[in-house]
Amino acid sequence: MRVTILGAGTAIPSQGYSPAGIYVQIAKERVLLDAGAGTLQRLAAAPSRRGTSSAAGSVPPRSAALWAPWAQLDRIFLTHFHLDHCLDLASVLFAYRLPQIARRKPLTVYGPPGLRRLYRQLNAAFQGWLTPRGFRLHLRELRASRLRLPGYTVQSYPMRHYNTGAIGYRLTAGGKSLGYSGDTDACDGVINLGRRADTLILECSVSDERKVKGHLTPSECGRIAASAGCRHLILTHFYPVFQGYDIRARVRRAYRGRLTLARDFTAFAL
Repeated sequence: MRVTILGAGTAIPSQGYSPAGIYVQIAKERVLLDAGAGTLQRLAAAPSRRGTSSAAGSVPPRSAALWAPWAQLDRIFLTHFHLDHCLDLASVLFAYRLPQIARRKPLTVYGPPGLRRLYRQLNAAFQGWLTPRGFRLHLRELRASRLRLPGYTVQSYPMRHYNTGAIGYRLTAGGKSLGYSGDTDACDGVINLGRRADTLILECSVSDERKVKGHLTPSECGRIAASAGCRHLILTHFYPVFQGYDIRARVRRAYRGRLTLARDFTAFAL
């Protein structure tokens, strides 16, 4: 399982911290977790990680061969329908219908209840230009669900993020597991998502001193990771409020496992 965090930020522009999107190459499939604004462009620009170790580290030179073929995605998993997590769904669907791409294989998009309504509304707003041409589009709405897919499984768990019906995803293949929360407050679902996971990717939006309902702080992320017993905690979805703030020190009050603070194009392998 190879993972590239395409966006480690939010809707607020910040260099190196773009809206949410994660590319996963798992078994024989290419998967996108969330699709915030600009995700498609960053997917096309994602540098190669061939030959690298499993450690998250610096971004290799831009001249490296690409390994994230944006035109060949098999599935997209959306956690909720705020713009910084789903806006580029429209960009992907529009690009895939262009004759130069000549897409033929189906695309399946998953998300919480309301996904089909979202697609209908977007397609109407863009005057039908998101209607598939030459391929099938499948839309599947999930709550607490378990999917058996080619070479891996996906479990979805309800998260607590306002009244969006948000869900998180846990991908498992070859005895390795990856959890991704999307946006959430502390809840049982996010602990279950990361239970003994090899890697848990949590949103970490605001400082402990500026706690906002529906989002996590560094101390909360540390407590969740410790309760879940995950091996590697990766934090993302940073608002600019963290400039000059010691996130690691707050997380380390509760969690002693491996810790990574993500930036755009942070990549690793499980």
